[in-house]
Amino acid sequence: MIKETALVIAVDGDRVTVEAAIKSTCNACEAQSDCGTGVISRAIAPKTQQLTLRTPMTVHVGQKVTVGIPEAGILSASAWLYLLPLITFMGSYSAFMSVLSSSAIVHELWAIIPSAATTFLVYKLIAYKLRRVESAKYQPILLGISDV
Repeated sequence: MIKETALVIAVDGDRVTVEAAIKSTCNACEAQSDCGTGVISRAIAPKTQQLTLRTPMTVHVGQKVTVGIPEAGILSASAWLYLLPLITFMGSYSAFMSVLSSSAIVHELWAIIPSAATTFLVYKLIAYKLRRVESAKYQPILLGISDV
């Protein structure tokens, strides 16, 4: 379980909206003052993330709570969203190259265009599927009230 401390910003019955600060690994590096990537990530990246979740616990606005997200959900969603499109791109590129080479078009760029389009469609389909899934392994849960 990945745990994070968050601040309760709204309560509506059993639905609680929490806000957590987004931590970047760029803040831990010793080259912060000289690194352009760290400067850009601090300037562009949003500083907080809001989540709405259901809980049987009684919480109040302003309380700090601990929110947990199961690792299995993060790992499987990452595999779906990163590995499958990559495999799709490699497979569709190979297929389009073989089709195009048999038709006397042998330049690689002609195979990249339909492969990228196919990969984009597969990515959108996977993202749509993951948004519709109401599986417990993708849902954040309220673990408790923090002492912090």
